[in-house]
Amino acid sequence: MVAPKIQILMAIGVVLGIVQAGPIDYNNHVNKSPTNNMATCTTPQCRLTAAGIVSDMDPTVDPCQDFSKFTCGGFYAKHEIPAGKPSIGPFDILRESNARILRLIVDPSLGQAPKAPAGDIAAQRNIKKLQDLFNSCMDEKAILKAGRKPLVDEIQKIIKSLPASGSRPDKKILAHTLGQIVKYGFQTPGFISLYAGSDNENPLINVLTIYEDGLGLRDEAAYKDEGRVKKYRETIAAMFQTILGDEDVTNQTQPLNSNDIKKEWLDAAKEVVDFEIQLTEIKTPRRELWDSTKNRNPRTVQQLNAMIPSIDWSVFLREAFPPGLKYTGPIIVSSLPYLTKLETLLQKTSSKTLQRYFSWVLTRSLSGNLAQPYKQPKTNFDSITSAISANATTERWSTCVSTANTNLVHITGHYFVKATFKGNSRQEVLTIVDNVIASYEKTFPTLAWLDNKTRAGAIKKLKAIVKSVGYSTENPDDVSAKSLDAFYKDYTVVKKDYFGNQLRYMRWAAANAFSQLRLPVDRLAMDMSLTTVNAYYNPSSNSIYIPAGILQLPFFNIENPEYVNYGSMGVVGGHEIGHAFDNNGRHYDSIGRRANWWTNATSQAFEEKAQCFVNQYGNFTIKGPQGEDHNLDGEMTLGENLADNGGIKMAFRIWQSRHKSDPKGNKYKNFKLPGLDKYTPEQLFFISYGRLWCTMMTPDALVDYVGSNPHSPGKWRINGVAQNSPDFAKAFKCKTGTPMNPAKKCEVW
Repeated sequence: MVAPKIQILMAIGVVLGIVQAGPIDYNNHVNKSPTNNMATCTTPQCRLTAAGIVSDMDPTVDPCQDFSKFTCGGFYAKHEIPAGKPSIGPFDILRESNARILRLIVDPSLGQAPKAPAGDIAAQRNIKKLQDLFNSCMDEKAILKAGRKPLVDEIQKIIKSLPASGSRPDKKILAHTLGQIVKYGFQTPGFISLYAGSDNENPLINVLTIYEDGLGLRDEAAYKDEGRVKKYRETIAAMFQTILGDEDVTNQTQPLNSNDIKKEWLDAAKEVVDFEIQLTEIKTPRRELWDSTKNRNPRTVQQLNAMIPSIDWSVFLREAFPPGLKYTGPIIVSSLPYLTKLETLLQKTSSKTLQRYFSWVLTRSLSGNLAQPYKQPKTNFDSITSAISANATTERWSTCVSTANTNLVHITGHYFVKATFKGNSRQEVLTIVDNVIASYEKTFPTLAWLDNKTRAGAIKKLKAIVKSVGYSTENPDDVSAKSLDAFYKDYTVVKKDYFGNQLRYMRWAAANAFSQLRLPVDRLAMDMSLTTVNAYYNPSSNSIYIPAGILQLPFFNIENPEYVNYGSMGVVGGHEIGHAFDNNGRHYDSIGRRANWWTNATSQAFEEKAQCFVNQYGNFTIKGPQGEDHNLDGEMTLGENLADNGGIKMAFRIWQSRHKSDPKGNKYKNFKLPGLDKYTPEQLFFISYGRLWCTMMTPDALVDYVGSNPHSPGKWRINGVAQNSPDFAKAFKCKTGTPMNPAKKCEVW
């Protein structure tokens, strides 16, 4: 499998759901705002920005008591979490708005789809491929007619590859089967997964990394919930009955119930779950997996064969790689103890158990591409585990837009950028990021705990940060139809074959990822869709990426005053830059190589200051489904909390210096917004930041989030930052000792 390297990609946030919002072209109005900072801007864009801020706020709340409620009280009052979704917030709303813009691009029936210029063969092929993929997904009659056979055929390949017996499989047979699983891509992980990406020790080259994987439930903790495990086991049995049973469910007169499940499938489900439980018992603690000092363990194929003789690693890699690819570089193991324990587990696991386990891996990963009757048991289970009604439905067009935007992400991005990212927006965002970088550089010499040697290394790393904003111009060039056509030439789309299109994409994506092992690292290449509402920092390339999808309201608009843009996009940029110097990123140097450029004394000072954040955020709580308190994990969220607190400080300081240097607005736009005269620009800077995290989540989703997500929940991203910011306390005149201005504050950068 090609697994995403999540432990090294530090993002501004993780979105969980989608809500309805119509697309708005925020770039129609071009710089008609006033140049006088004492004037009130009345352009349509300024009114739209101001209305959004006012609507989200609850001005009756004292910001020094609860800044989250002050900034977001109006949002909480006017929104409800949509049925079928775990959350609602600005990320979700913008994500859905982007999806509706994408729908106009990919759905030819709406009459607004792009048309290729006359004679532009590449553009014609791109558009046809995009629309054929979307239409194959929308053709639910054809999907239903195909039935379960496409998935059955894939499972039969695994059954044939790994015949069932009561003894452990031959190492070559197991290796062959694992290699076949890997070809399905990162969406179908077995108990190990493979990733092709940059090497911590030599970040200019790509290497192969082995990760632990293979659980069907969210994390190890879920397997300790007896009720959830029981429902999970029942779901697996029902899905086996549905996909592999004698009778097609569409021929049954009554819905499938527990009495219809044959013992064969009940036994198979028990074996699968028991095996997954054993996997949880050998898993590496999450914190260790995210620790860059522990997760790089290079090994050769020969060493792996000695460590895990149950798998013939030469056969495994040959089967996994695309034809003709020979890899002789190091193989990085993220966790040696896991592989050692895995060998012990494999020695006592029969071929029959593994055959059933791999059959479930394919079923859980590929059944979503079948018609609803064939995935209903899993749909029901997913609704239970996410506390979302099984009756909640997602419009088919939304699913198909998502498919198109996943499989042909650069083509959809090409037309999305044309539709939404106009004018000088890209350069404006680059300028904001450069200015925030300058703010960090100006601040480093003022930190007494940072000695000269370490400070020099920090500034060197800061100046070397690679910035990719909006879209990519190479590998492929998102602006060039010809480049996109060449990039996707080996991905075949058939208009009436949705399941096949998905399968071919997964295999194409896996082969494409592994082919990077032949090539040097492309530090400018984005690892996320251009339409994604997010941003991230990659320490192994010392790069920050801000795709076009997030560069819209409320995060950015070129016509906004600077106190709004710096309070939102400036902080986003500052957050990602801050990851270069957080508890993980600080272990990488200016080119992304894992190296210790810190003196011992400065490293110790960092740890002591960081511990303040661990303690502070570890004492913040959220409410569970029964009203019970759950504490945040201060250690797991440390990197994100450091990035939040450092990022907002740097963005505020650089904005403030620009504002003070130009009070009349001759150079920098800090004009007033209608209806917000009572608030100072300083206050509106912090309000613009706070409203990015106006998020509501179901209690179950919130508990899962706190247990597994490295970001703090929205409320504490707002209030935690406020509590630590002297600039916030000064802006809102909060007395010392008020909830948002405690006497003790945490600070690293």
